[in-house]
Amino acid sequence: MIMKNECIQDYILKSERNLAVAAAVGEAWPEAREELVSRFLDQLESRLKKKLKKGWKFERWGGRFFMEAYPGFYISKPTWAHHSIGFQCGERGNQLVKGVSRDTSDTRKLPLHAPLLNAVQQIHPSAKSTAWWEALVTMRSPEPDWRKPEALWRMHKEAAFLTDVADQLLEIVEVSERIIDRLPQKK
Repeated sequence: MIMKNECIQDYILKSERNLAVAAAVGEAWPEAREELVSRFLDQLESRLKKKLKKGWKFERWGGRFFMEAYPGFYISKPTWAHHSIGFQCGERGNQLVKGVSRDTSDTRKLPLHAPLLNAVQQIHPSAKSTAWWEALVTMRSPEPDWRKPEALWRMHKEAAFLTDVADQLLEIVEVSERIIDRLPQKK
């Protein structure tokens, strides 16, 4: 259901009670949205743990989704020195991407590894490399913009949303894991 701002504003300004309800909803919204995303990420981690062999690490990085600039969800092996596979909710949700990230404080000291990009391009021809990503792909499925109420509701209620995201990450694991395993490892 799409509501126009003018209609909502008219409703809010109709009574003191409506104004109070709107203020309470406005204050609760960021926390409710964060709780919804947190539950989704818990379910995603659980799903991936069942599909991957033991020993994988799971990390939420960058703070709160839709509030911080670049939060994300990443998986890696403890032996991987500078890489992880995951997705990022960039620019506070304006840009949703997935791929193989480069985990380093100075990307200039870590050269890009072309075989990783080539592997991901086999499943996502539009993949590209950037300073912080070996292979970066815009995430359009299950929803291109997770900030929208319809997307958040699907994230909250539809198993297919979870399955889609998990399968996308597992697909990247499948094509890149062996390549990353052969890169210099942590001591």
